[in-house]
Amino acid sequence: MRPDRGLVTGTVVVYTDGACSGNPGAGAWAFRVEWPDGSVQEAAGAEPMTTNNREELKAVREGLRAVRARVGDDSSWRIVVRTDSLGAINWLQRRWKRKANLDLYPTIDPLVDSRVQFEHVRGHSGEPGNERVDALAVSAVARQLATGAPPSTRRADLPLE
Repeated sequence: MRPDRGLVTGTVVVYTDGACSGNPGAGAWAFRVEWPDGSVQEAAGAEPMTTNNREELKAVREGLRAVRARVGDDSSWRIVVRTDSLGAINWLQRRWKRKANLDLYPTIDPLVDSRVQFEHVRGHSGEPGNERVDALAVSAVARQLATGAPPSTRRADLPLE
């Protein structure tokens, strides 16, 4: 991965969320990356049959992939992942000791290094980044249920709201 040399180095904040209609049921993940230069990158994806925990973990994975695509292995970056899922944080910090979702391990583990810090944010507490990813994930689930097709919600380089 080649880093984007035009970025200001610093702390990047990644908000993540997963949602499900039924558990298992139609589900979705969403992330929002807030870059130090004020730009924002968002994405969401859905599938017809999954669990909330899987989607929470996929949101972390996809958010970290988006960051790595722009900064590569540059150690001067600090990456703060903010999620309302204590389950995802515990699963990630315990290094995958639970049997559920072990297939996600090889896709997430290489993305978590010393630059990455996980922070819990209370869901539905009015924090704008968390509220935004919740809305993206819920919208993706609704679209999945209505059409059976994954949503197209990739948006990049938006100003902070």
